[in-house]
Amino acid sequence: MADRELRIVMIVIDAMPHRHVSPELTPNLWRQSTLGLRAPDGGESLPMSVTYANHAAFVTGADPTTTGVYGNHTWIDGDGWVPAPKAGPRATTLFERVAHVNGRSVLVVGDHKLVAQMGGAEATECWPPSGWFPDGTERCEFGYARDAAVVDAVRATDLDADLVVLHLNEPDTTSHFHGPDSPAAIKQYRTTDVAYGELIDELADGWDHTVVITLSDHDQETIDDQTPVALLDALAPFREITAVADGTAALLHGPVNDKVLAAAMSVDGIDGHERLSDDVWMIWSSPGRMISGAPIALGGQHGSPRCRTQLAMISGGHPMTNSVAEQMLTQRPSALAWAPAIAELLGLDALPEATLPLATR
Repeated sequence: MADRELRIVMIVIDAMPHRHVSPELTPNLWRQSTLGLRAPDGGESLPMSVTYANHAAFVTGADPTTTGVYGNHTWIDGDGWVPAPKAGPRATTLFERVAHVNGRSVLVVGDHKLVAQMGGAEATECWPPSGWFPDGTERCEFGYARDAAVVDAVRATDLDADLVVLHLNEPDTTSHFHGPDSPAAIKQYRTTDVAYGELIDELADGWDHTVVITLSDHDQETIDDQTPVALLDALAPFREITAVADGTAALLHGPVNDKVLAAAMSVDGIDGHERLSDDVWMIWSSPGRMISGAPIALGGQHGSPRCRTQLAMISGGHPMTNSVAEQMLTQRPSALAWAPAIAELLGLDALPEATLPLATR
């Protein structure tokens, strides 16, 4: 892969709503969508519309029933629900597959926890290094890198690679604080669009062999009632059920039966449920309510199926861009579809298990 004929670039804009992409608000995103193709109804996240599960899906294509990464938590037998970045992707990543054929890959993310969640240690070049921001990195209120800091990091990175994965985080932070349709969020989408345009500019060298996949991981919904839904309290008597809440949804592990579901659905503020595997269920809140509380008032949150719509579009200068876009975006693409498609485009074979790091087996 030393003589590169194809560079795949995935740009993920955290919580960027498909519905807010327009020529007036986000001209850079809109321009790329017109030069290529945007999924008319957007893409579709995993059932749990959260950051870490979907980012793991983007680089592995592995279903949560295989990886245990159902949301921002991963189920591990013996340990229960653990924070997903602590467990890592638990499946072969695109970074590992590129390295296996002596290719070059790059990861630059605004959320430092994504380095562990996406298996970024296997990338040839990664920022922030080892998942720790360098001193002086400008950060948002939640401690993640501001979009401008990500752009600066990209400018200092060698983008001559087979696979480049970039991530802008600020729309998620602003939407959490103020709500996804608030004036502050609208202003942030415009600002992030400028940062996105700067990332596109950085790809000019090599544009003729580049395919750009632009995604968001989830949408957000407005929260107008700060009172947490008392789901976990209602499930406390069921000792064999292990539950963890995340925003507007919660994950249950164990022998979930009709009695458990009846108890859950009887809680004020619960809207629905879905079985995700033999022993994992998802329960979600009514619109405007959160299952997990927060130390500060939040204007926006995600987790429920109402936030599953992802921005999904393909652009670039490679001659195959339009055919790839038509193939991927004719039907609504799943978060699980991107890694297999990228692997096929780059000619990456599946790795034999014996070559995999123990953490991913």
